[in-house]
Amino acid sequence: MGLGIPRRPDKATAYKQLKEHVATMAVFCLIVRAAPYVLHYFSEDRYEELRLEL
Repeated sequence: MGLGIPRRPDKATAYKQLKEHVATMAVFCLIVRAAPYVLHYFSEDRYEELRLEL
């Protein structure tokens, strides 16, 4: 019932999984960076300047 030591995957599998994770992270960062611009475009006060109130 013990977990034991997990076996290491071969390099090809590990590299494939790394590429998938990097691509997923890049898409996530792109969505987070683009969200304010998309929301501003679809907002009603489109012609006002986009400002952050601190």
